[in-house]
Amino acid sequence: MEFKVLITDVDGTLTGEGTALHLPAVELIRKLARKIPVILCSGNTACTLMTLSLYMGSNGPFIAENGGVIGAPFWKPPLQVLASKEAPLKALTVLKKALGNTIQEIDQIFRLTDVVLRRTVTVEKLKEALSRSGIKVNIFDSGYAIHLADPNVSKATGIRETLKRLGIRSCEAVGIGDGLNDVDLLHECGYGVALRNAPQSLKEIADHVTTKPYGEGFVEAVTQIFRDYLGER
Repeated sequence: MEFKVLITDVDGTLTGEGTALHLPAVELIRKLARKIPVILCSGNTACTLMTLSLYMGSNGPFIAENGGVIGAPFWKPPLQVLASKEAPLKALTVLKKALGNTIQEIDQIFRLTDVVLRRTVTVEKLKEALSRSGIKVNIFDSGYAIHLADPNVSKATGIRETLKRLGIRSCEAVGIGDGLNDVDLLHECGYGVALRNAPQSLKEIADHVTTKPYGEGFVEAVTQIFRDYLGER
């Protein structure tokens, strides 16, 4: 199978242990993007991913808010919203009433479809507080924050819509990730890579697990899988 697109998570995948980008990974993306689309797929905001795609040089479509928003600098309009924020906002109201000041929002003003909380409360505690409300939302811990999202949308939803616009099949995609919110990413792609720093549950569904963590693992995987495009044998 010849893979025609790379879809990659950002935090923990293109970075080190913190949020600083791993520069060899950026350099590799810029090189690969001259041959095939490189799609950033993250729980981060659309404005963050729009900026990253331009400054990193991927220039391709991106998938933001875990599939809630897709876009590209060259699309008209540049963003397509796939999810509703109604249920996450209702859930936030219930959680604030039940748990008070332990609920702390992050970058709410920039988010179009989900609500993001600091990791001051466990996912289990949030689910328990919402259990009698009748509100249905996806709740998951990305390792960096806790997300409340539309239950009908995931990274897989964003991937399908983005690849449809590119005329590429999911089986022709390589997906790389490191977190629990990357399960749908790996499932949707024809070939899934989990980095060494990923949780065991992600490694178990991956086609390949890197020997190195974080950005170093990304470079390891991409260099091996796309060596023909990169001119390396």
